Amino acid sequence: MNSFQQQVEQARQQVAQAGFAGTAVIDVHPSDGFLRLRVKVDPTEKLMEFMTNYVDIVAMTLAMMNIQVKVHITKDL
Repeated sequence: MNSFQQQVEQARQQVAQAGFAGTAVIDVHPSDGFLRLRVKVDPTEKLMEFMTNYVDIVAMTLAMMNIQVKVHITKDL
């Protein structure tokens, strides 16, 4: 196993030990430039925090690829 894979596995184990887990489904339409992500996490009260942090990672990745990014987050009350 290479170093990157080992780092991913170690991080996954640390998160699991902290009691965080979940599932995701990614729907991609490459020719349309469309990507939809559906995430469920356990514990469920961590979903909003996870999603807002994850969108920051996606936006940063796109910006590093010289793609201008606009983010709109709907805050549920």
